[in-house]
Amino acid sequence: MTNQAQTERKLVLPADARLVSSGLGFTEGPALLPSGEVGVVSLNRGIVYAVDLTAATATQIAETGGGPNCLAVGIRGEIWVTQNGGTAMPSKSEISAAPSIQQIIDGEVTTVHEGDVSSPSDCIVDDAGRVWFTDPCGHSDDGSEGRGALRILDPSTNTVTTALDGLRFPNGLCFGTDHTQIYVAETLRGVVRRYHVAGARCEWDGWEAAVPGGTPDGIALDSQGWLWVAGGSGDNVVALDADGRVVRELSFGTGVLVTSVCFAGSDLSTLIVTVAKGGSVVAMPAVHPGLPLLPVRSDVAVGGNQ
Repeated sequence: MTNQAQTERKLVLPADARLVSSGLGFTEGPALLPSGEVGVVSLNRGIVYAVDLTAATATQIAETGGGPNCLAVGIRGEIWVTQNGGTAMPSKSEISAAPSIQQIIDGEVTTVHEGDVSSPSDCIVDDAGRVWFTDPCGHSDDGSEGRGALRILDPSTNTVTTALDGLRFPNGLCFGTDHTQIYVAETLRGVVRRYHVAGARCEWDGWEAAVPGGTPDGIALDSQGWLWVAGGSGDNVVALDADGRVVRELSFGTGVLVTSVCFAGSDLSTLIVTVAKGGSVVAMPAVHPGLPLLPVRSDVAVGGNQ
């Protein structure tokens, strides 16, 4: 590799941002944990870490094996993991894992559902405790076929249903300010679309926004309705307003691969960004506090493992 190429692949922090952890492998899928720490996955190591934002330390909380892709916290404080089974990249873990949905409680990993999923990517939990997840059905260009899907796991019946199909590498997802809305990033189309949730199906409501850089990955909504999008190979984070206009763009250098975002802190006033380069977790003051996630916003009591 030339010196020029080495210089190009460098993480550059935006103003007011700080590096709170590094050296964690291919970091992805962050989530605010009940402990107040931020959970992140190491996709290529098969490990889940808890990052303390104050102490700037990372602690391994579980080894899932395979390729953990994203985390979401359930209504009882359990941690849900989308497991791509090493389909995204080779895993360094000695623990094998098939594409599946896993659960972590007190550091113990249980495979909850496998067999009719392809390569689960990002996930969120609704106010009924169901796990919504994107399933790209492969990690290469699908040739415009749209093989990917948005699926729902109902833990009470251990069944998976398909809410939306025909997607080109569906990736990040989040609920809207109205819980009948869901945003889904389609990486291979370079856009984020919003859908109306109607039972176990979704219908596009006409809202679509293109993302500068063209490869949207993880997404999160703030309290003012701004959608924050990790730009993937665009090496950026973009904020879209309610009309889909770009109102903020943060650059993180060149060739670093910005994978996902979430909000953290007791008042959700910290924006967390995961960057694959250097296995990095970055924190910065949020422009607006994050929108509380559905299990927190709902009238379902949060208890159990916290």
